[in-house]
Amino acid sequence: MTMIFSLLLLGLISTALTDHHCQGYDHTRYLDTDKTYLLCWKVDWPTETITFKVQADTLGWVGFGISPDGHMPGSDMVIGWQKSGSGYLQDRFATDRVMPPVDEKQNVELLSSSESDGKTTLEFRRKLQACEPKDLPIESGTTRIVWSYNYADPTSVDSVPIHDKKGSTSIGLLSGTGSVQAADLTGTYEHYDLLNKNVSVPSVDTTYWCQPLKLPVIANGAHIIRYEPVIQPGHEILVHHILAYECNADIDPYLNVAGSCDSGSLPGVVRRCRGGQPLLAWAVGGQGTTLPADIGLPFSGTNGPKYVVMETHYNNPQMKADFIDASGMRMYYTQSKRKYDAQILEFGHKVSTNEIELLLPPRMSNIVTENLCPGVCTQQALPSGGVNVFATFLHSHTAGKRIWVKHIRNSTELPEIDRNDHYDFNFQDITLLRRETNIQPGDDIQVFCDYDTSKRAEVTIGGLGTMNEMCLAYLFVYPVPRLRTCLSQIPYDDLTVFIQDAYSNGWASATDYNSATNNYERRSAVTQTVKNGLDFTSEQSRSSWRQFWNSRNRQFDCQGLNHVDLLVRSSLLRGFLPRPC
Repeated sequence: MTMIFSLLLLGLISTALTDHHCQGYDHTRYLDTDKTYLLCWKVDWPTETITFKVQADTLGWVGFGISPDGHMPGSDMVIGWQKSGSGYLQDRFATDRVMPPVDEKQNVELLSSSESDGKTTLEFRRKLQACEPKDLPIESGTTRIVWSYNYADPTSVDSVPIHDKKGSTSIGLLSGTGSVQAADLTGTYEHYDLLNKNVSVPSVDTTYWCQPLKLPVIANGAHIIRYEPVIQPGHEILVHHILAYECNADIDPYLNVAGSCDSGSLPGVVRRCRGGQPLLAWAVGGQGTTLPADIGLPFSGTNGPKYVVMETHYNNPQMKADFIDASGMRMYYTQSKRKYDAQILEFGHKVSTNEIELLLPPRMSNIVTENLCPGVCTQQALPSGGVNVFATFLHSHTAGKRIWVKHIRNSTELPEIDRNDHYDFNFQDITLLRRETNIQPGDDIQVFCDYDTSKRAEVTIGGLGTMNEMCLAYLFVYPVPRLRTCLSQIPYDDLTVFIQDAYSNGWASATDYNSATNNYERRSAVTQTVKNGLDFTSEQSRSSWRQFWNSRNRQFDCQGLNHVDLLVRSSLLRGFLPRPC
């Protein structure tokens, strides 16, 4: 389905601000589904300050805060109001689920306040890094926002009534605030919807659904300049993520053949496209992505993909049987191609259906896993001038708490490519970096994930399910390199040694590994032990696991288009640089 759009429709799709309430600001978002609380913001990097404008549907007080985890305790708050022609703003810190006490030191500057048409508007400014114990920093990655308001003004500055309405949400406050910014969608462009075809979602916890789709046919090729989710109303919780993988095979005969991605009933040519080169990527909480002005994602033409296989992750923990879904992605494209072709590269831990090589003990916190793409891969797979990273998409599942990407050159650590210390599984958006990072041939890329399994009673392993885990970093780069994926893992044979040691030390149940007669039986025995037979209640077992994880070499896959190995698969690495603080 294709339509021509003009600049008149910019406000419908652009991340650039057009709301008349927030002229002069760079970003805007309603914090509630009823659109009663509007937030606008802009960042001034030379002074390292951020300016907010909040507008709520009330003539009483308005509250806004930065939270460590989306809850009120520990939140850095401001509460403000307009009364008798004067504006008031108080810097507060929430110690519990009660009215936050006023800070001794006020580190927020009220710029303006007003009341009009049943709305209260406050503008205020603060430092990104206030360096006070009760002032939380605003950092790259996810910021947890708490908000509230009351329909009445305080009777005095010391007597503030409890809120009438409150909520919380997650936002990337610093995304697109630096030199890498989303472009205004000027001129003419078209859109095309990639949609599932009324999928009867299986009544199981996790389904990965594969839908083959044909892209628009454009003789000279085109550039995707923005894309966004098209989620069927009422299915916002069901649809966890969508990936559209490039497919360079002719799958025209199979466009009406869709099904579970792991089903043997899908044609092999369709299954092989899945898990290859992502053309588009979106996950729950994301708002859509507009690319910078000189960059586009190429498709069609002589060398661009003509087809995609769209993978949709349905998260259905209640195992409902009545979901019929037609969600998907909308891509906006132009035939006036931009200066640079862009590509999405995948780094981190190798992903498979039953990834026992990613093993997380239960009842532990601060479990840091390290994954490496070594310089021997980038030396082989990147152009001589390297590639420039302009955006990232960091991904783990519900045990993930932090993700960061290190950049190493000649054994020297360079500035991090990206970091998210407040990862929110329900808010996974693409981040436009403050500044581009150039990765040269020979550079190492390290992806770290920090997990918390303290509330889990069983071992967590890697895999596709929501309660399994992943550790991935998707880097948006230009120009297009040979490289597509560089993923690592602990060698399977090393894991079997760990299991045998655990059995010898009495904190693993008996395994049929020694009596197995083939690789399938051996892996099955190890898998069952990992899932059900490891006892991590003792400090010895937890210490042994940490020592094992931190001391073992890693295997890696260095692959190009269509899963082609650019180096001999599973080359061994000697080990990692020392773990960062």
